Amino acid sequence: MNAPTAPTAAPARHRHHPHLRVPHPHAQVRLHPSASWVVPLVLGIFAGGYAIFIDHNEGTPILPAGLLGLATAVVVGALCYLVGRVQSALMPELRSAAYGALFGCAFGFLYSLSEHSVFRSSMMGLGGGLAMYAASFYIFRTHPAD
Repeated sequence: MNAPTAPTAAPARHRHHPHLRVPHPHAQVRLHPSASWVVPLVLGIFAGGYAIFIDHNEGTPILPAGLLGLATAVVVGALCYLVGRVQSALMPELRSAAYGALFGCAFGFLYSLSEHSVFRSSMMGLGGGLAMYAASFYIFRTHPAD
């Protein structure tokens, strides 16, 4: 007779835990619907507040600085909302270019409020835009939406 000589372990029993399910590593993150307008609103408020801060520190009275900040907040918020609405229809290259252009223009404009030359502000905006393009291109290419 061929009987086993060593005791065998009982087969492992696996229980199904639906609440412990691990998401797929490349699964698209679904944001709350209010994030489509809250994120541009917050970015617009930050950009407008920073424009007020810079312009007022350069000697402009608070009312004109506030109007400049309000205009900055509206434009940056509206453009962020627009990019957020069309980003799913764009290829990763164009989506990265849109984020880079938006960031570069906003950064160059805010930099120009500190009374720097047009050339220097343009170069800072171009550098910031290229950095944002590279970072967002890397993210969009290594984390594709499913």
